[in-house]
Parts: sequence; C-alpha cells; structure tokens
Amino acid sequence: MRTMFDYFVLMLFTLSSVELSSASTNKENCDSSQLTLNTSAKCDFKEHDHRLVCFHGLDDKWITGSENVQTLVLCYWSLETFDPQYTLQTFPSLRKLVISNGNLTKLTSSFPLQTPLIEEVNITGTRLQKLPVEIFVNLTSLKTLDLRNNNFGEIDVTAFNVSSLRRVYLSGNPLRCTENATWVVDQEKGSLSRKIADKDSLRCTAPYEGRPMFQVVEIIKTLKKECTKTVCDCELVYVVGQGGKHIQRPLMAFASLNCSHRDLTEMPSFLPANTTTLRLTGNKINDLTPLTTNSAYRGVIELYLDDNLIESIVQLEGSSWVDRFRLLSLRGNKLTDLPTYALENALQHNGNAVSLYLADNPWRCDCLFTPGFQDLLIRYTSLVKDVNDVRCSPTNGDENSGKTIRDLTRTEICTSPDEDPFLHPLDVLNIILASLIFLIIGKLLYDYWSFKKTGQLPWIVAKIP
Repeated sequence: MRTMFDYFVLMLFTLSSVELSSASTNKENCDSSQLTLNTSAKCDFKEHDHRLVCFHGLDDKWITGSENVQTLVLCYWSLETFDPQYTLQTFPSLRKLVISNGNLTKLTSSFPLQTPLIEEVNITGTRLQKLPVEIFVNLTSLKTLDLRNNNFGEIDVTAFNVSSLRRVYLSGNPLRCTENATWVVDQEKGSLSRKIADKDSLRCTAPYEGRPMFQVVEIIKTLKKECTKTVCDCELVYVVGQGGKHIQRPLMAFASLNCSHRDLTEMPSFLPANTTTLRLTGNKINDLTPLTTNSAYRGVIELYLDDNLIESIVQLEGSSWVDRFRLLSLRGNKLTDLPTYALENALQHNGNAVSLYLADNPWRCDCLFTPGFQDLLIRYTSLVKDVNDVRCSPTNGDENSGKTIRDLTRTEICTSPDEDPFLHPLDVLNIILASLIFLIIGKLLYDYWSFKKTGQLPWIVAKIP
C-alpha cells in the first residue's frame, strides 16, 4: 500500500511535470523544420487534441475562428501587432494561446469577453516590450502566463492583477534593475513577485549586466531606504558577482554618495551599506578623524574633499584607511604642509592607490618642509594627478610665490630672498678650502722639482728631527 508520503511525492512530481511541460511547450509546438521560404499563412488542425497550429498567421479557413479549437499556436507571427479582441473572439472554446517567435512588438487590445476559458497564455521569443492596461481583465480563468525571451525592459504590475493567475514566467527579458523594479522583492500576499515561477533566472540588463535581478533590486531598495537617513544623493554604481540561489558567495555592491555643497561642518556619522565612493566637495569640513574612528568609513575607497577647510591630515598618520584608499582628493583646502614621510610610507604599503589630488592649497615653501615634499611629488608623479598644479602659497614678496613645487631647485627653496647667493657663508668657506687645496698641491710640486734639481730637502723637512 502507498503511504501518504508516497502520494505527496507523486503529487509534487506531477505538478513539476506540468510546469516543465508548460516551459517546453513552445519547442514542441513551433518546429522550425516546418518553416518554408513561403511566408503565406498555413494552419494545421489536430482533431484529437483540438489544437490548431499556424505558421505566419491565420489562413482564410481559420480566420473566422472555430468552436472546436481549444489550443491555438501561432508560430512566427509575421505582423508587428496582434489584436486579441479581433482575432480571438471567434474562438469561444479556447483554453490556451501560444504566440512563439516572429515580429510581434505590440498587443493592440485586451483579450475579449468571448474567451473566458483561457487558462494559459504563452507569448515567447518575440519583440514584445509592453502590455496594454487591463489586457487580461476578461480572462477570469487565467492561471499561467509565459512571457519569456521577449523585449520587456520594465514591468507594469497592474497588467498582472488577475486573481486567478498563479504562475508567471519572465526570464530572458532585458529587465532594467532600477527603483521602479522593487515589485520583484514585494512579498505581500497576491503580489506579482510571489507569482513569478522563474525568479532565480531573472537577470538585469546594463549597467548590472547578467546580475541576478532579485538580489540587485534588494540592494537598491536597501540603499534607497538608508539614504533617507542622510542629506546625500545615493546611487548603486556597480555590482560584482553572479550570485544565484545555489551560489554561496554574495554579490559585492559599490555605492556612491554625493554630499557635496550641503553646508556640512563635519563628515557624516552614518553611511549606507556598500558605500565605496563619497563626495563631500564644497562643504565646511576641517576634521578627518571619522576616517580613523568611524567603522562606516571602512569600505570608502574613493573620497572627494575638495573645497573644504582642512588644514591638516595628521589624524590619518598611521591609520589603516590610508593603507587601502584608492582615490583621495584634497584640492582647494587650507593645507600648508603634511606628514611627508608618514604619507610616503603609507603609499608604499598601499597597493590600491591610483589617484591623489593636492592642488590649490597654500603650500609652505621653505627649507624645512619643501625638500621632502618635493621628493614625494617626484617619486609619485603618476599618482599625484595634478602635480603640475601643486604650487607654493601666493605670498606677497616671496620669489617662489605660485611656482610649481616639483620644478623648484634647492637653491630657490633654501635661500632667503634678502640673501646674496654669491656671498653665502657656505659658498665663501668652500672657496677658501678649494684655494688651500690648490696651494698645497702647488707647494708639493715645487718642492719635488727643487729636490730633483738641487738635491736639497724642503726647509720644513730639514728642521724635523
């Protein structure tokens, strides 16, 4: 005897078989081997299962319909439009409609009242990209809707508001994963999301090409919700990974926050998850401490702090953030110097850094700071993208005012404006030492010549005991 478990398994197997059969119906009905060069309409009626299969449209015999047809299969529909109201009203016994492949781009009307028995509609492999409002409102028996491999970019959920509808197939469409696609994560009773039978197969189109739609839209929805806690504009820039139901590794998301020109006096204390790019240009920020103390900044690798009030980056010395940042822009602040050796050490250990912007700051050009800073700029010219615009502070009376720091000579850096470089004490000492060296060499040569000629030793040698 069969147990209740056996009946349960048998029932599940039967349901799965029905769905698989539905999924492969188009392949069974529209055999491309039956195509000919002749594109005129041709139909074939199977009496045993009341199935009418037509290629390139309905021929004259069937254009007026028939009460005997329960399944209508239209293969390679030759027109760009299909009018359900006109075409189907003479098929009162119709239970299943299949439109497979062809040039179809638009349905021009709703399904007629004369077809209340339709339980399944399959429109696949066409260029259809939009459904009319209330197209299925008269199909009170509709249970399965297959719209795979069409050209749908966005879905209007109101078109699927049919109480009898149980299963919807949408994979193979170039669906756009935007804020308008949150229907796919709506788990409320009766929602379209709960009716989609191939949800795990839905994929996004650009810019998240090939990424699982359900997971990407969840990320977008979460980002939008968390963004309301800030004064910033938020955008999901990129998603890495394929995801999927059976893949353990989750997707990696990269979000960008634009908090520029928001009159902020300090860096935000909260950032949405997955924030990797943060723009804080044009505010009144002067403290970078949150980069080292707030865990929300752990994932931020691109930071724009242009046109703020930053006077020092000493807070970042020895922090883990400078060891992993990718881009740091400090243009237009109030920096006069920075911990050169600490920054150089961080850049040596940071394999991610690709861009550093330091221009439009009032850099101090003196013999104490500038030589080391200049060495850093020369060594990391490819990293400091605006190196030609890193200039000395425009100070009145300073000969180096506004000059490019990388191109300064050491004499220009370390000589005071009121000093005469020709009378510098070090230069005078060097001249004296050089003169003495030449004098000693000359005396040695003279003594050698005198000894060879007279045989007498130099006076000072003769006096030495």
